This record gives sequence, structure tokens and C-alpha cells, in this order.
Amino acid sequence: MPREFKIYHSENVPDDIVDHVEMLLKDIYGLAFRIVGVRIPRQNCWDDSKHSFDAKALVSNMGRDSITYFTWIIDKPLMVNQENVYGYAEPLKGSIGTTSKLATKTLIAKEVAFHVGKVLGLKICDMDCLMRESESFEKLIHKPSILCKMCKIRYQRLMIRYM
Repeated sequence: MPREFKIYHSENVPDDIVDHVEMLLKDIYGLAFRIVGVRIPRQNCWDDSKHSFDAKALVSNMGRDSITYFTWIIDKPLMVNQENVYGYAEPLKGSIGTTSKLATKTLIAKEVAFHVGKVLGLKICDMDCLMRESESFEKLIHKPSILCKMCKIRYQRLMIRYM
């Protein structure tokens, strides 16, 4: 587990959104989250035909730059395997989320927090939980901004095991 988790954002993501995300992440996970600043996505990860960035490629590029335990918020659409997504995560590496198509700071923060949970080792949950998958916009709206009891216990075990 990291002692510090980095938050990057693209230049067009407003500070109030980044601050809101940081606050929710601290509340849920109790780690030190630090806003590092602006990071520009590499253009070779852009797909003109889909008008989206390849989320896997962007996260992979961060790994090549030896950056781990991060989340990155961008304002452009993301795709994974040719499908539009709100975000993407690789366990023990990092995550990326988009503000595109998400109307409020709360929805953005919930989706980023979900993907940060995956980076930290949490799995998809079937309960009324932040870690429940959001296959649709409506499910994302109704998803809570907190972990269920079981996910809290799992997270505490991960913290004990890796800290």
C-alpha cells in the first residue's frame, strides 16, 4: 500500500472538481492523497475515429514513466477495447477517469473513487457499495459514495497486510 497516492489532472479539469475528488478519496480510504498537477495525455493514445483516448494505453504509459499509485482525471472521453468508459484501473498501478459525460462533481468523484479502490486491491462488489460496477449512467447515479461493511473489512485487511 502506498503512503501517498498521487492525483493528476488535465489542464481543462477545474480545480474544484479535483479538490472534491481528493476530499472523497481521503474520506473513503484514509490515505494521503496529493494533487500533483497537470499531466497532458500523449497524442499517440488518441483514436480519431472514436474521438476518445485509449485508457489502457494512458495508464500503461504512466507505468513506463515509473509512476505508480496514481489517479488521473482528464476531460476527454475514454475507451477500453473500443467501448466508451468512465474510467479504467490496473491493480497496484494506477487509474484514469474522465469528466466527459459526467454531469456533477459527485458523479466524477464516485467513479474515480471506484477505480482507486481497484488500484488498492478491492474487487467488484454486488452489494449496495461504491465498489459495485456502474454499467449505466443510472446505476452510477444511485451508487453510494461509501464502501459496504464487507468492502471496508477487505480494505482494512489489505491495509494491515501491506502497510
